[in-house]
Amino acid sequence: MKKIISLLILFALLSGSIALAQAKPKPQPEARQQEEAKIKKMALKEAIFYALKNNLDLQIQVIDTENAWNSLRISDSIFVPNLNINFNNRETNTPASGFLDGAEINKSENLSLDLTLTQKLALGGDLNITLSNNRYESNSAWSNVNPAINSSLTFSLNQPLLKGFGTLATKRDIYISANNLKISKYRLKQQVMELVYQVENAYWNLVYAYQSLDTWKMSLKRSQDLLKQNRIKVKVGAAARIDILDAEAGVASDESSLLVADQTIQDAEEDLKKILNMSTLEQTITPTDRPEVKKIEADLNAFLLEALENRPDVHQAKLELKNYKIDVKYYRNQMLPDLQLTAQYWTTGQGGDKLIFAPTTSIFDPRIVIGVVEKDVWASMKDVFSNLFKNYSIGLSLNVPLSNKRERAELARAKLNLKSAFLKLKNTENTVYSEVKKAIKSLESNLKLVEARKISMKLEDRKLKAEEKKLSVGLVSNYDVIQKQRDFINAQTNHLGALRDYSMTIADITKKLARTFTIYDIKFSDFSKK
Repeated sequence: MKKIISLLILFALLSGSIALAQAKPKPQPEARQQEEAKIKKMALKEAIFYALKNNLDLQIQVIDTENAWNSLRISDSIFVPNLNINFNNRETNTPASGFLDGAEINKSENLSLDLTLTQKLALGGDLNITLSNNRYESNSAWSNVNPAINSSLTFSLNQPLLKGFGTLATKRDIYISANNLKISKYRLKQQVMELVYQVENAYWNLVYAYQSLDTWKMSLKRSQDLLKQNRIKVKVGAAARIDILDAEAGVASDESSLLVADQTIQDAEEDLKKILNMSTLEQTITPTDRPEVKKIEADLNAFLLEALENRPDVHQAKLELKNYKIDVKYYRNQMLPDLQLTAQYWTTGQGGDKLIFAPTTSIFDPRIVIGVVEKDVWASMKDVFSNLFKNYSIGLSLNVPLSNKRERAELARAKLNLKSAFLKLKNTENTVYSEVKKAIKSLESNLKLVEARKISMKLEDRKLKAEEKKLSVGLVSNYDVIQKQRDFINAQTNHLGALRDYSMTIADITKKLARTFTIYDIKFSDFSKK
């Protein structure tokens, strides 16, 4: 009798399977193409590429780096020579105040052209080179040279000898701006590394969500198959109706878990799209990579040396310390008295029309021009550059403030900032040490967890298959099989979670050791052209 019932159940199951296979509609080519058009398959490296290209936070940091470059250019501009051209034409007409004015109305015209080249010196001084030409013409009868041309070439030096002396006092802003540019570049590197890490986390979360969905689909399929079997058994009188209720409860539970898994996919996908700046993308992102167990030989000392040598935050802390050292030296110099050296050297030349008058016996006799000796501006300039008329001056100026209260405060603040920067560097190094130790421990524990949960999943799979065999011969109840299904699903989900956590641990180590650019072949020059 039992054999007959078993054959009837087997026949019913086969008939139902054949009917379902025949009833299942085959997907049409056009429908399949439409479904594929709604899906965007994406590998991890491709996701990283989109993030580096589109992420808005990264673009903001790139702009900050460009601004740091412009700040350096502004600071360096103090050494750009400055040329000043000054042209002036002046005419005056005044009434005569006496006989010696030489005319009833004093009329004069003064035309001048000055060229001045100013250059900032590395030691803090200023050098000015001025070439002057002046043409003066009047109607005075007493003018012996009319018009008169005067030319000069002057070298002027103003050099601080105490306060403000030296390249550090002069180039302080340049040194600090150059260091700030490097700091900005390291911040950009850190932003890239952090962004890649965020992409990896979001990507593996999405992979885990899809794998969990597949797992619950398999579980739902098993629950549905069990429900069909129980309905057939009840129909032929081989099982109680309570078995259908148990199976229906299992189907309902799996359908609920499937809905939750689907919502998890949507949330994980949106997190990834936000990082990639692709929230408006209508296509569904489907990850193509799967977690792999890549074993890494972890050496604490080697990892520490690598992290301290390559991590951007360590370099930033060192550069900030360097900036405050510059400030301390600068403000120590500002405590000194202000002693200035001033020096000038100039040569002159003269030209114009030199008038030759006829001899007179009295100052009241009219002056008669009997000849003119002409000398144009080029002749005057020739005298200047021939260095015929040498002149120089040199002097010292001392300015001692009665109180240097401000300078003392600036120096005290710079020293405190230096101490703070030193402590910050030590704190950063300690953080690196702690993070690397934690990363190594996490790597080792997560690797063991992956292996342990893989074994657990295999054991639960065997238990489930054994329980299903027992159910087919009536040795166990439906409840026992459903419970084993739950245990297997939990073990499978735990194994997938362990794989995800291990992949994230690898990503974390990559970031903490600053290996991101090397592993993913990212060229920093693509972000910082300067």
